[in-house]
Amino acid sequence: MEDYKEIKEMLKPRRDIKASEELRHKVNSALERSGRKQAIREWTFGGIGLSAVAAILIFVLIPSGMSAKEILAEAIKAIRGTEYIEMTVDIRTRPVENFGYIGINEDFVAHNIYIADSDSLLKWRIDKGERVATGNGSDIYVWLPSLKLGMHLSEIDNERVLGYMATLLTPKKVLETELYNCTSGDGAEYKVNTKGSEIILTVHAAPQGNFENPYLLNTSISESENIRRYVIDADTKRLKSATVSVISRNREITVLNISAINYGRRKDDICCLADGIRYVETENQLVGLTGLSAEEAALIVLNAFVNWDNSILDKVMPREVSDIAYKDKFSGSRLISIGRSFTSGTGRSIFVPYTLELRNGSIHRHNIALQETYSGGWIVTGGL
Repeated sequence: MEDYKEIKEMLKPRRDIKASEELRHKVNSALERSGRKQAIREWTFGGIGLSAVAAILIFVLIPSGMSAKEILAEAIKAIRGTEYIEMTVDIRTRPVENFGYIGINEDFVAHNIYIADSDSLLKWRIDKGERVATGNGSDIYVWLPSLKLGMHLSEIDNERVLGYMATLLTPKKVLETELYNCTSGDGAEYKVNTKGSEIILTVHAAPQGNFENPYLLNTSISESENIRRYVIDADTKRLKSATVSVISRNREITVLNISAINYGRRKDDICCLADGIRYVETENQLVGLTGLSAEEAALIVLNAFVNWDNSILDKVMPREVSDIAYKDKFSGSRLISIGRSFTSGTGRSIFVPYTLELRNGSIHRHNIALQETYSGGWIVTGGL
């Protein structure tokens, strides 16, 4: 029990960042159960809120015989001794797609990641060429250089912007999640081996979400059956390399590879914004289409393309986005059909299949993604 008390003390951030109430409840419950001891096999990776690459920076598992307290102490020491981390992560995705998207048939795209003052995560930057995001602790900016279009978001939106990389950028959450798993347990399977001066951690996790409709299966790491492999230096407790593979049709396909990691100091401003980008302010909430089913909302939106009716489209997506990203392609298109709505994966989106005839005569088939706002209006979040 003394181990858990010391772990709880170690988890106090240096900038007075408080642990979640759920975590606090779990820790207190563990302390009340006198005499309880956790075996190393009860530690898991990939639990609630922990994404596939969450532990890239600091996750440490060392040979059996070390206590939970010692493992966490080494992890905390490793990350707090680093003021700057730079890495290159190769992911099967598309350069312009969201950061959370993967595709087992896509080519690898290099993601350059920069983190400064990593203990409190004040500044960070992710650059994959056609999509860039940066945060400074209070604001997030994400932009598409080819469209000269970006968005300004609040810090609470970082998980929506970055997907599984959000936890990578907040190492303190990794420690919180590991302590949570220590007190609650999780279904992921793992094994730890040693080879010379290296510690090799392998984690096998099932897909998260509802896949009665498999549309989003294998489109993100959390929404796939995946195997994560980490090689950690036994002396420095720092990550040396890592890969993530997706299991599809009994075949293991590598979708993520950390090809380079550098730890050190940097003075450059990693949060500088690109010139010539028009940023959309997301504080301006969309009204949405109210009093309709998802299929009815999709019908109205897609029919608005024929004359590009901004009185409708402005309710479901920002004017800057619709004009720059979609108007040239979809203006003048004719709706041929829509299908029955469905859900897939872990998100809040409802998908409606549709078929459009574009103004050049070609056929476009996709699933428009809709989400219901807290005020009950449907807005478009993708699928065009």
